[in-house]
Amino acid sequence: MKKKFIFTASAVVLLFTMNSCKTDVLDYNKTLNFSKQTVEQQKQSIEQNGIDLINKIDAMQTTKAMIALQAFSTNSTGSPVFVKPLAQLRTNLLKNDTKALETFNSQMKVAAQVGDEYWGTWTWNSTLEDFDYVATTNQTVTILFPATENSTTNNGELKITYSQSTIVVPETDPVEYMPKSISVVLKVSGTVALTADYTGSYKTDGTPTKVTQTLVIEKYNWKIELTNDDKDVSAKYAFNFDNDVLLKYEVGAAGSFTATNIESSMNNDKPENIFTSGAMYFQVMNVAVVGGITDFKGFMTEGKALNYSDDKIYYQKEVDIFNKYIKAYGYFVKEKKKFADVEFYLNEYSETYTTYNPASGNYDLVVTNNWYSAEPRFVLSDKSKVSIEDFVQTGFEDLVKKLESYQNK
Repeated sequence: MKKKFIFTASAVVLLFTMNSCKTDVLDYNKTLNFSKQTVEQQKQSIEQNGIDLINKIDAMQTTKAMIALQAFSTNSTGSPVFVKPLAQLRTNLLKNDTKALETFNSQMKVAAQVGDEYWGTWTWNSTLEDFDYVATTNQTVTILFPATENSTTNNGELKITYSQSTIVVPETDPVEYMPKSISVVLKVSGTVALTADYTGSYKTDGTPTKVTQTLVIEKYNWKIELTNDDKDVSAKYAFNFDNDVLLKYEVGAAGSFTATNIESSMNNDKPENIFTSGAMYFQVMNVAVVGGITDFKGFMTEGKALNYSDDKIYYQKEVDIFNKYIKAYGYFVKEKKKFADVEFYLNEYSETYTTYNPASGNYDLVVTNNWYSAEPRFVLSDKSKVSIEDFVQTGFEDLVKKLESYQNK
């Protein structure tokens, strides 16, 4: 059963450390008082956050950049290598996909490797309904196209500049190089409507040491920062409207993150040799959840020492260990008031069915199977305890309707 705990613990580690960030910015040990609102009022506040977020994202559809990207995606048949990343970017942003920037830059890296025949100036020819192409020797693309649905002129200018590093992409033949920078600037009628930038630095084996990705569309702005100095790994994601946070997450860990140590530790089922501590933070507008684990070695030591007797006893002990080492809570950011603590509990599932009964010769033998798992739940301000799934089942009807309406668009 030690393997079972290692597997479960690994899921917890991933929660706190995947794409991670330094724990000193995440003060999950801070003591906050509960909000004096009733649980129903707290739910209303959380629901309103979700509705406000959808309204902000919905309004993004009318920005010049999103209209231009739609027009570009529709008309740019002559430059297919650059159509897909930009079309996908627009789609992912409207879906509020937190991986939108990463997906876009990954696709742009692939596009940049296709060869010299795409670098140059592409000018939309409305008569031929295709692009006129003039090649250049540098890794820059300029695309001139109608940026609005009924435009009769090429009032859109998209400029893409790519610079590669001297670091070889591992196991590539022919040899490819890691990107040093990618710049995308979209102008509509001479006014900047979108800017996107990527910068990266790497170890000689291709492991990123620092990656920064930004995107700005009018007052909407996104930023992703990834760092790895072998002792701390970090990732920060922020989606803002002007200076207001719409969506934000930070996840991170401290430990030893050299490639050699990671490979050795995971091969020997000793993740405690990699991680010492970890923390996570997730925020939607004014609502946030923060959590962390400070003594990962102690966490793993106690878990591996568990002896199996039966499922219920084993999982209850697992719950006790999780609650001992993991602290997490949800709170309202501006007010600095909690709406819930997070704890683990023993969840029991039962399934009853009939099967063949040799004694009677009929399918009348009733069998009941029970199984268990350690799962998180909220401890609310009124001391009631509710699973996260049950918490969102009631009190969020208006938000559900808003989501359905937005998805139908």
